[in-house]
Amino acid sequence: MDFLSEPDIKKVLRLDSETLPSFPAAATRLLELSRDDSASFEDFSKIIETDPGISVRVLEMVNSAMYGLEQKITVLSEAALFLGVDEIKKLAIGMSLYRGLFQSAGNGEFNRLFFWRHCLSVAVLSREIARETGYKDPEEAYLAGLLHDVGKIFLDLQGRSSYTDFVKTLADATEPVIQKERAVMGLGHDDIGAFFCSRWHLPEKIAMAVKYHHQPFGQENFPGNDSLLISIISLSDFFCWSQGLGSFDIVPVPMLPPGVEKAIDLNAIDIVKCMSNMNREIDSISQFYHFTFPSASKIKENLLWTNLKLSRINTQYYLKENPLTRIQPPHPGKTEPFGLDISLEFGKLLAKAKTMKEILDIIMYQVGRIFQPVHWSILLKDPKTGDMVFSVVVGANKKKLQGVKLPRGEGIAGHIMETGESVIVEDVAKDSRFSMRVDQYTGFKTESIIGTPLKTDEKVFGVIEIINRINREPFTSKDLENLSLVAEYTALAMEKFYYHQTLKNMATKDPLTRIDNRWSFEHALGSRETINKSYGERFSMVIIEITGLWPIVQAEGRPAGEAMVKKTAAVLKKLKQQEDTIYRYGEETFVLVLPHDTMDRAEAMTKKIARAFSLHVSAQFTHPPDIRISWVPVTAEEGHRVKEIVESHLSRQTSSLPEENGSGQTGPAGMENHLQPLVQEEQNRAEPDKKKGIFEKKVLLSGTFTHLKTGSSGHIWIKRLSLKGVKFTIPRPHRIRENAFLDISFTLDDVKRSTIERRIVVRTIQDNYAEADFYNPPPYDKNLGFYFMA
Repeated sequence: MDFLSEPDIKKVLRLDSETLPSFPAAATRLLELSRDDSASFEDFSKIIETDPGISVRVLEMVNSAMYGLEQKITVLSEAALFLGVDEIKKLAIGMSLYRGLFQSAGNGEFNRLFFWRHCLSVAVLSREIARETGYKDPEEAYLAGLLHDVGKIFLDLQGRSSYTDFVKTLADATEPVIQKERAVMGLGHDDIGAFFCSRWHLPEKIAMAVKYHHQPFGQENFPGNDSLLISIISLSDFFCWSQGLGSFDIVPVPMLPPGVEKAIDLNAIDIVKCMSNMNREIDSISQFYHFTFPSASKIKENLLWTNLKLSRINTQYYLKENPLTRIQPPHPGKTEPFGLDISLEFGKLLAKAKTMKEILDIIMYQVGRIFQPVHWSILLKDPKTGDMVFSVVVGANKKKLQGVKLPRGEGIAGHIMETGESVIVEDVAKDSRFSMRVDQYTGFKTESIIGTPLKTDEKVFGVIEIINRINREPFTSKDLENLSLVAEYTALAMEKFYYHQTLKNMATKDPLTRIDNRWSFEHALGSRETINKSYGERFSMVIIEITGLWPIVQAEGRPAGEAMVKKTAAVLKKLKQQEDTIYRYGEETFVLVLPHDTMDRAEAMTKKIARAFSLHVSAQFTHPPDIRISWVPVTAEEGHRVKEIVESHLSRQTSSLPEENGSGQTGPAGMENHLQPLVQEEQNRAEPDKKKGIFEKKVLLSGTFTHLKTGSSGHIWIKRLSLKGVKFTIPRPHRIRENAFLDISFTLDDVKRSTIERRIVVRTIQDNYAEADFYNPPPYDKNLGFYFMA
């Protein structure tokens, strides 16, 4: 198999032999011995014992809580009796790789523990999937999983461009990470990793899996077992990213090479069981390596399948096979205003979206471009009543309909919501399902409609409805087919975002008190850079530990214990200042971080907490608990040991409350009932910012117009301009009425002399002075945005 040559690598990496990691000698000898069927455990132990560092660490891991052994093991031979040769060998290889490669120096955005957690997760899941699929050597799959991203280490240590700077750009990336790597760094981590695997003389199968875990490989005609190994690693990597276990703290564009589903029948293997086994093992390992990760839950299972479905569309898109890219305006040259070749780059556009509202704005903008309707909207289900809410409205009735409710089952939209069927109505006057209620309320006249459900797993949670085309031509069956494709992508994007947000909340928030949890604490105080950003060079930590919860739980039950914890959290929320942060560090422990703070305030805060706890918490219980409060000044330089500092102030009491099971979380099964409140909440938050962002500028700009209905054209003067519309004068001979559609073009009086082309809807006319709204303005309008900022 062909790998990149050294000259190719040198264009991207500085091959400095002094800092270039080599494959650990102990791991090399262990791998060689693994291929010797006659090798005994004594042979393995001799190799492990030649590196005291590895042998000690292996024994530490064997004696950790991960394995739960009743007696302490002090020699490797004893460990083998409990765990077996394969497990000891796996631990030794993993430890030698971690010490020799993955623990190498690295700062900034490329967090080594985060990265190692990802590699271990992929390795464990690869072994599980290998067993499920009957791959002959699951331990080989484990090793390939450990090494699949090793190229990132070399990009970070030896890259001619800064990998740390590259990682910082990923939050706003609109393409898969591997494609951005190739564009920015010059090569992808897959090709670089394969080069070094080959250079280290590792088995060719390992190098091949590293090279192709992101690349299409069907054309290579590999033997079935080789294709299966690549597919196992690729699928494991994909699933780990989908669970929030990626090598960076970002949400990537989900992609899966098309050959994977040909090599692995996903319906024939128990993916959820594999994921559960992986979660258990990584959860245990995390205690040893001191990293955290989100707990397993039904949310993860739903997110896993959503990402899988979405990846199929993204993969087709990036391989230029997406049917959405072939959607054209219904009548090219007539209804598309500027002859644009519409191709829906949904994967790239939606990757930029940071909120559900942004997702919907992007979708609705594209609907306007393709179908050219007079009015279009998304209706979502009200979770309390089952009624339909006009959650996103664009076009003629926007101001009147936004937020209006339509009774459950009423009208065309109600029929679609109830039945889950797509509908096309050429003349609503002839359709008994049509309801006049909305037209009577808005004064609008509906003539034709197409609508399609938004659904996941046959559960309908919304409707996309399009009313009347600008040119008044009827909608066609092809329009309905295209709208159904858009709706499928919309539903998947909304579902993915919802589960990602829910999973993120589960990972970062304590479900009982809804305040930041220990993961958030470790993330915020994980490095000097993050500490300085949030809390400054010096800050204080107030550590609050509830004692005596057990009598309450025994006497009054677990709900009383939970009530105690919640009341304590409420007291802390009331006492803290805006810039302070509260974390629920453990079951009975809270940490209050006071940024840029003096010792006087920290000492005063401990007294306030003690007094408030006594008055508002202890006094309400028959068996009143107590609290231990301590505070400690900390500097950013001590950031690497904040956990150690907190632990040193705890009493080491046995936890009184069992592990939380996610109480208080939004259940995944009801996703369709929670989207409308989520969108409404985002709109409410955005409303004040939206009012601040309304700009109108007095201008005098020359432009032209074309009347869509009559074809007449002429010259106009733009007198006022905003991001939403224009006010302009028209020569008197032209007869333009209200609600007329015009295509206009004008040039800004800025340095760039940018030309703006828009379709507008005339709202009011007085003499020859008209006011118009932009028809379907794009969500991101850089030219006008910069113009108003200048």
